[in-house]
Parts: sequence; structure tokens; C-alpha cells
Amino acid sequence: MKRLLTSIFTITCMLLMSVGVTRAGGAFESIDITNAAPSSVPGHVLARVIGIRWDKRSIPVQYRVNNTLDPIPNPIGAPFLSVADATTALQAGLNTWNDIPTSFINLQITGTTSNPGFAGFDLVNEVTFRTETDLGIDLIALSLSTSLLRDATLRDGQDLDRDGDSDVSSAITTAADVDNDGDIEFPAGSYKAGTIFDNDVRFNTNTANGFRFTVDATQADTEDQSVDLQAVATHEFGHSIGLAHVLNNQHSATDGTGATMFPLFDTDDPAAELSVRSLDIDDIAYASYFYPEGTATSGPAALQPGDVEFTSAFGLISGELRHGVLNQPIAGGYVQSIDRDTGEEGVAAYSGTTNLLLNRATGAVSFSPNVSEAIVNGNYSIPVPQGNYKVRVEPVDGSPFGPGSINSTVLIGNFFDQQNFIEEFWNNNKEAAVEREPGDAKNVHVNNGLITGGINIVTNRVFNISNFGQRTSAGFANSPASCAYAVAFPASQITALNDGKPTIIQAGLFDTVNADRSVPVMFGKALLTTGVINPDGTAEIDMLHPLASSIGFLAQDEDFAPFYFPDPKELSETVRAGIAAGTIQNLFLVLQLPDTTPFPGISGLPPAVGMSNTPTVFGLSFLSNDGGLTFTRRNDRNFRFSLIFSEPEK
Repeated sequence: MKRLLTSIFTITCMLLMSVGVTRAGGAFESIDITNAAPSSVPGHVLARVIGIRWDKRSIPVQYRVNNTLDPIPNPIGAPFLSVADATTALQAGLNTWNDIPTSFINLQITGTTSNPGFAGFDLVNEVTFRTETDLGIDLIALSLSTSLLRDATLRDGQDLDRDGDSDVSSAITTAADVDNDGDIEFPAGSYKAGTIFDNDVRFNTNTANGFRFTVDATQADTEDQSVDLQAVATHEFGHSIGLAHVLNNQHSATDGTGATMFPLFDTDDPAAELSVRSLDIDDIAYASYFYPEGTATSGPAALQPGDVEFTSAFGLISGELRHGVLNQPIAGGYVQSIDRDTGEEGVAAYSGTTNLLLNRATGAVSFSPNVSEAIVNGNYSIPVPQGNYKVRVEPVDGSPFGPGSINSTVLIGNFFDQQNFIEEFWNNNKEAAVEREPGDAKNVHVNNGLITGGINIVTNRVFNISNFGQRTSAGFANSPASCAYAVAFPASQITALNDGKPTIIQAGLFDTVNADRSVPVMFGKALLTTGVINPDGTAEIDMLHPLASSIGFLAQDEDFAPFYFPDPKELSETVRAGIAAGTIQNLFLVLQLPDTTPFPGISGLPPAVGMSNTPTVFGLSFLSNDGGLTFTRRNDRNFRFSLIFSEPEK
């Protein structure tokens, strides 16, 4: 089962600090109210949204493992895992981040703590298997950080957590447990807003919804409530250094695994589970971007043996993202690099510089109703290795997961209904709200140490025909090889678009999903073709002479996969002429399974399409179990396929 690793983003404001549940494609975020400007909303100020980081003076970051539950609880059987063995796996997860040669982050387990309660803000970076029973959601683990809300100067003897013990010393230059009482003291001096002072990582072992944590790779299995501790720890400690969740859950046509910081964890697929132990280029890039090696002559950021200077291994892609319908800079659009030579999904970023509102009287944080106040710009920067790339943008729209699982910037964009565009590629001088070929991707070349700028994207203004509701199921478990799903788009729906004026048929969208995250979502073919619906409920679909085809169609997992049509202008003219002549009654989108079995993956199940049975079953979905020879209407559900149109280019 695909499980959520960390919880929905929340912020609890305090006088000096903010506590947030952490969510790389960008940063986990807090706010900065240093010199906060007044808002147009009375009684509120603008709180600048910023990423959180560890200060260099806190490195190495020191963790302690709670030893009050030993052996560690096992909610589905007898306890077997000792704190000592768990600590070894936890440090292995930390070392995955420590070993990045272009990043100076360093996280170390330095001992234990005997906290009989739950972890909280106490200046002890605690790793614990004690978890509140009222989480309210089946979380595997979560990471919580406490960071400064404003620039601050810490003075010798200051008590940050108000426990009667000094937490600041002018006698040290690196954070340490000076008085040997188990918590950390910090060097006196100035610290920037967003500086992390406390991080706790909690693993869920609750009886009702917790997990059995294993440490040996051979113990990874298909048990739903069992999970590899090192893999989960690697993900959670990514949050601990300030990394956000990413949408990358499929590397390429040959590798179905995704980035470590993808938030859903497939506990039924051992290969996918164990893959989270290893970092993706996105994870490596952002750990390096936030903590870049070679940016100082002394201290943690200075080059040591084995280190690699960040600028010798990465360059930047930068630009702005704008909404083609709203004519606004977009907050929280997901802009991703794709290796032009291999097709592998690479590093991504969330667009936008944003503000929240802070109530002066209560300290409550909220959204500004003024878009120009809330969204400063739609800028983005993506750290990537030298190479050639395609740049794609997609919305954070709930597929594969929603804005609440990332950060405030994405939530702000969603608040203003900006996460409602169709994914597309940057295509240079043809970039506009109305484009003929949104799948056309121009080359973006990046050199290490340099910025490739001006990669500005305007999302498309489109019409779509989507004869379905919310997904209620996915596929059929017993689907044979070459099974074909088809959806009809009647000529009457097509001609009614754009008030009856001509349109350009740009793409099809298929809602697709895989049972196993370790294998790519690969279909045998995707087609746009023609056909007729017979009175008996069958359909005659022209599988041999499609208008557009893609053989070996790489779809997406838990998302809508675009099928961009070549020569959209010529295609649209052909369709218009055929409808006018009566030779085209329906267009059909067809998605066909591969023609060989067994299907890859531990479950042996085929890739599937999303389906709905609410609010209405339209009778436009057809299924063929004989390789596309006979299509029978499904009167019980709609297949979630869309046709995408635009106005003609002016």
C-alpha cells in the first residue's frame, strides 16, 4: 500500500520560534517577520515565506535516540528490534546525506535520551519511537523543526526553551552540550530567521496504526504494516535539513522508482521500499544547494578531502512561471528538468516568492486575500548538473498528491486557484498562453557554475472535454495482455467548444496508476483515432489507422499522463473536415496494455487507468479484452481520459 510518510504542513506560531511539520524540489518553509511591512488587512503584517536551514555553527547536528522503549514496539507482533540496532540503521540514513560530496551538511547520533514523554521543543534533537495516539492519519513517521521567526541576536546565558537552564554561551563557537545535561547550547551571536534550533523525528509504532520497523534489507516484504527503517529515516532526515516533498515518483521508462523525498511509500513493494535508502539527483542537488561545499575558507563549508565544490558540479536553470488564464505569477508551480539524452526526470523547483499574514494581536498566520500582496513573483531556480535538458511545468493538484503535503508557497498558489493548469514544456519564443504545441520542448543547456536564465513559462489557456468525476477505482486486476481502454468524444462535444469557433486539438490525458512503485507505468500503446458507437452498446474503433499514436507509452503513477499530438494544426483541420463531411462521428482515446505477460512488478498486476462512477456514468467508456477487436460499453463507470484543445494561435 502507498503510505504517507509525513503529515500535512502546519505552522504553530510562538513569540520567537515557529514549529512546523516538515515536508526537495524546494524548501520546507517558515516565515520571517523581521522588519515586517504592514498589510492591507488591518491588524496584520506581511510575513515573508522563507526556507529553514541549520546554521553552520550547529554543524555537525547532534541527535539522541530515545531509549525508553527497548526493544522497539512492534504493533503487528512480538518486539524484536533493539535500540542499538535501530540506531545503526538511523545513522546509515543520516550518512546518506552526510556522504554527498557537494554538500557540507553533517548529521550525527551522539547518544541517547531517556524522555518518558513525547518529543518537543527542548533543544534536544530527539529520534523517538514514542508517538502520540491521536495523529488522526496513518503516518509512518514525521519530522518537526523549530526555527526562528525573525533575525535575532542570542546573548550569553539566554534561556530559549524556558526550562531554567542557559541555552546560549559566549564561550563556544560551535553548538555543543557544554554542561553535559543532554541539551544543546548555542554560540552567542546573530542568527537569521529560518534558522533551525530543534528537530525531532518520530516513528509511528502505535498499536492502532503504527508500523513494524525492520533494519535488514532481506526483511523488506509485502506486509502492509512493515517498513524498512533506514529508508524511512533517510526520507525523514531529508526534511530535517529543510527539504520539501517532490512529485518525482518515476525516474524513466526503465526505472519506476522516484526521489527519496516523494511522500508516498509503497510498503507492499520491497524494491520500491529499499530504493528510498539511495538518493535521487533531486535530493542530492537540494542538499547541496542549501549547504554548498566550497563556499567558505574555514568551517563546515570549507573544502575537505573528498569534498567537491558545489559550483564545479552544478549550474542553475532560472526563470519565471506565469498563469496564462489569470495573468498572474504562479506560486508553487512544479518546474522540472528532464535529461534530454536519457529522458530521466531530474531536479525540480517550486516557483514563487510569497508572503503570509501575521495577526499582530494573536500571532495567527493566514493567507492574504490580495494576490499581489501574497505573491511577489513566480520566479524559480533549479540546481542541475551540466547537461542538456527539457523543462516541464505541472500543477500540484492532488495527483499524485496535493498542496498540503509540500509547503506554504504551494498552498498560497492553491488558495488563489493557480494549480489548475495543464502540464507543458518550455518552448522558447513560442511560449504563450495560446500555443500550438505544448509538448514541444526546446533545449536548455547548462554549464556548471553558471546560470541559464530566461526560461520563462506561461501556462496554456485550454478547453478540455472530461466526461468523468472524481476517481473511485482504478483498472481491473484480471485484465489480460493487450486489454484496451477507450473513451469516445462525440463530434457534438468537439464542435461546441469555443462557442463553435475552430480549436486546436493538442493532447490527450490519461489518469493512470501502477500497483508497484518500483516499475514504470508502461502501456503498449496510446492512440487517438476514430470510430462509431453501435446501437447494441459496442464500438467499432479504428485501431489500424489512428490519427496519432505512441507505441510504448510511458504514463504516470497516480497522475494524468499527457499524450501530445504531433502537428496539432494539421490534425485539427483533418478532424474538422471529417466532422463536417460526416465521416468522423467520434474521436476515441485508446490506451492499451502491453501484449506480453507476466506484467512486471512483485504483484504481477498490469498498469491501470483511473475510473469514476459519480456523479453520472456517461456511457462513453469501452473495454476490449481481445486486443482491440471488440469494444464493449461499460455502463458502470467512466474511464478518466480527457481531450485538450486550445484556441488557434493568433
